[in-house]
Amino acid sequence: MNHTPLRVLVVDDDEDDFILIRDMLRDASAGGYQFDWCATPEEGLSALRQGDHDVYLVDYLLGPTSGLDLIETVNREGLTRAFIVLTGRGNPAVDMAAMEAGASDYLVKGLIDAERLARSIRYAVDHTRFVEVLRESEASHRLLFDEGPVPLVLFDPGRGRILAANAAAQKQYGGAQGSLEGRAFETLLAPGERERFASQLSAGELLDGQPTIWEHRRGDGSSLPVEGIYREMDYRGRRAVLAHLQDVSARVHADARRHLLERAIQSTGNGVVIADARQPDMPVIFINRAFERITGYSGQEVLGRNCRFLHGNEDNEAERAGIRHALANHQEFSTLLRNVRKDGTLFWNQLYIAPVRDARGEVTHYIGIQSDVTEQRDTEARLAYAATHDAATGLARYPVIEAMLEAHGRLHAQQPMTLVYADVDHFHAINEAMGHEVGDRIVAEIAGRLRALVGDRGRVARFTGDEFVIALPGMALGDSMELAAALSQEAAQPIAITTGEVLVTMSIGVASYPERVEDLSELLLRAEASMTRAKHLGRDMVCAYAQEDMLRVEDRRMLGARLRSAMQADELYLDYQPQVCAQDGRLLGFEALLRWNSPELGLVMPDRFIPVAEGMGLMPELGQWVLDRACMQLRQWIDQGIGGGLVLAVNVAAQQVQRPNFAELVAETLQRHGLQPEQLELEVTESSLMENIDRALQAIRKLEALGVRLAFDDFGTGYSSLSYLRQFKVDRLKIDKSFIRDLPDDDDSVAITRTVIAVGHQLQMGVVAEGVETAEQARLLKILGCDALQGYLISRPMHADAAGEWLQRQPAVATASHEA
Repeated sequence: MNHTPLRVLVVDDDEDDFILIRDMLRDASAGGYQFDWCATPEEGLSALRQGDHDVYLVDYLLGPTSGLDLIETVNREGLTRAFIVLTGRGNPAVDMAAMEAGASDYLVKGLIDAERLARSIRYAVDHTRFVEVLRESEASHRLLFDEGPVPLVLFDPGRGRILAANAAAQKQYGGAQGSLEGRAFETLLAPGERERFASQLSAGELLDGQPTIWEHRRGDGSSLPVEGIYREMDYRGRRAVLAHLQDVSARVHADARRHLLERAIQSTGNGVVIADARQPDMPVIFINRAFERITGYSGQEVLGRNCRFLHGNEDNEAERAGIRHALANHQEFSTLLRNVRKDGTLFWNQLYIAPVRDARGEVTHYIGIQSDVTEQRDTEARLAYAATHDAATGLARYPVIEAMLEAHGRLHAQQPMTLVYADVDHFHAINEAMGHEVGDRIVAEIAGRLRALVGDRGRVARFTGDEFVIALPGMALGDSMELAAALSQEAAQPIAITTGEVLVTMSIGVASYPERVEDLSELLLRAEASMTRAKHLGRDMVCAYAQEDMLRVEDRRMLGARLRSAMQADELYLDYQPQVCAQDGRLLGFEALLRWNSPELGLVMPDRFIPVAEGMGLMPELGQWVLDRACMQLRQWIDQGIGGGLVLAVNVAAQQVQRPNFAELVAETLQRHGLQPEQLELEVTESSLMENIDRALQAIRKLEALGVRLAFDDFGTGYSSLSYLRQFKVDRLKIDKSFIRDLPDDDDSVAITRTVIAVGHQLQMGVVAEGVETAEQARLLKILGCDALQGYLISRPMHADAAGEWLQRQPAVATASHEA
């Protein structure tokens, strides 16, 4: 069906506003309107008098005059026109003045959209036509009343009864034809509105012709927002009120959505900015409070400008190029920028921009969302630093060295590269004895000394708790060894702590590419292997990598891989070596010696696999196995009637002694095999006690209370401190075979042996000499007062059955309580 276009005249001295209104209505309705424009009050008054248009959109301000003057002039001349007043900003006083002048509606230019403007025009045209018909004749008035699109209700203000209601009103309130007539008008209102309505009606406030919003009720009880205009009139000779009751649900909902959107935009923590894509340089037309907070700029300082001023002097060229490309192609885009606040401080801006399109799909605006991610970026930077640097020392972590090695191989493969691997000696014992705070102080001090001495010649990294790795790019082995020696000397200088000073040493390994190591990726492993050799050679040493170091490491790895399965496959066994009285040769007991007979490797001696077991943490399990097997064997000999007075010596490792329940495990083992505590002698080394002196003392005292005999093994090769002998009350000292080997010809060995025997006797301890192989050694030891002998001169270690036969051949066995 074809409709005649509505003729619209815009009376506005700003042609841009006319074009905006024209385009807005054309977009909303194809061909539904015909537009004209005049810019002066004179032209507008002339056009209003002619009446060639259906509706007149009159600007409130027309140069020096008011558009309301035109409307009032036309009204005085008795002409009926459909007026809508336009203004640049909302003002309740202007709104009221426009309605009093006879305008159908009052619209704020910046807040209208096509739908609202079209609805206002239709209402103005309908309302004006309705008034015209009323003036023409009662019949026409009645027809218009009944058939008009605007819901109309005529009611008696005195009695409050509805006198008439048109079809639109009947439909709006959901009732059948005629069902509204005779009802109280207040029944159309929500209960909460009735008192206000009655008050304003009685006071005459309601009849000023001003549109007001009321909450009404439909026939089904649902809420209905209504804009009501109430005018007093004469109806059949009596006073009545004509109510225009326009359903404004769409407007209310639209306003609610708009207000919600505005509140959401203002409440969000992200900055929101809207730019006009239709104007040159895309000026900003809106910012929210978060934008002001993030940038420090107020709305007055931003509106009308392009946002590029936030870049300051920062180089964001790559990111800005991405933004320009997105704008040129009307695309969404996200990027991270360094922007500048008003006070000059920098912030990281995670920016997202997106085009806003109109009904025709044309881009009219761009919206930008900015997030201040400065704190997040700072946190990420701190985390990245923490991932590659040690917080306690400030040194790099080893991944930094790895990156150096990788870069060296890629860029400088023909130049030398040396790694120095440095480990603090006995650091675990220092930590245990002095506390972790002192340990941390030592590590930090060592780190500072290493870094200062290395300087810009290389990079120092903390590898583990007390281990450091130093990368020396471009430095050959010779110069690296000199530097490593200087590092060792520097580390050995006293370190001040709260209670005084502490001295530490370092074991250092040096591996150099390509002089000793052909593959850069193997440098760390080779440097660590040479450091391990430095420890085995007595610590406080610097060792350059040699092929034997790696062979030793590979041997340890191979043994470690097989040792656990060897324990389960019953490849381990015990040999027994007798100990006899040095004065008369009577048997005192046996020492149980652990052996490993591997099907692949053959006989593996303890000095080869015990360090591997210690490194794997297997010594508690392995030591308990030895203790259990030795006690079981002694029980068998006793049951055979050949081991009644025998003392069986068993070596225990540091990892066993340091366990809090070690003494309880020993007691349980003795009880399980039915042995007396004095039949067992536990041999401990000084180094095993030094791991944690307090814990070792507790274990030793529990064993003493239990009645188990204790012996210091390899005495003279460890710390050999008399204070330790005083603290650890043991039953016997065992002179290490390294001192016995050169007897009787070496005067120093004789002097040391005589001293150890004298010290042991002064402390009420028996003394056992290990490694006795000649009769001359035995005679000298007897003269020096040694209590017991052990070695090849008496017997080589024997399997259990051979030891049992040897035991049966002995004329007598000393009791466990004899003088040794």
